[in-house]
Amino acid sequence: MSGGRLATAAVTAAACALRAPAEHAVLSFARTVTVHRALTGTGAPAEVVNRLLGLRGHGLTAIAAALRAANGQLAAARAARRITVLLSDCRATDGEDPLPAARGQDELFVLAPADDGAEATQLAAAAGARIALLGSAADAPAALASLLDG
Repeated sequence: MSGGRLATAAVTAAACALRAPAEHAVLSFARTVTVHRALTGTGAPAEVVNRLLGLRGHGLTAIAAALRAANGQLAAARAARRITVLLSDCRATDGEDPLPAARGQDELFVLAPADDGAEATQLAAAAGARIALLGSAADAPAALASLLDG
């Protein structure tokens, strides 16, 4: 992920941080999963956004591993709703089918690029997830609010 998609990820992480400041996690994934803010972390949202903006896309995309890591983070959640927000075109390139891990989420919201959302739409439908297609980073806060409130 890079450019506009990376900016969208940063805006979405900031929206999540503002919506649930006490308890949220931010992860990124390529071949491996990186936790930028653990569920009970105390880092400022601006620090997380800066770290996300420093990422550069490369290599494989391990969506199933990312979803399992999200479940691991959510295991300690105190909230009544355990929501995973996946910002991705959902094109798993590591050879592992992400559907079982997607179905394992309590609630899965997929935010996918509007110009490349076919696979994300298919995964969301098969997993029973909710999806929003984003034209730009500016769409992320409203899309997230709609998924959360709808």
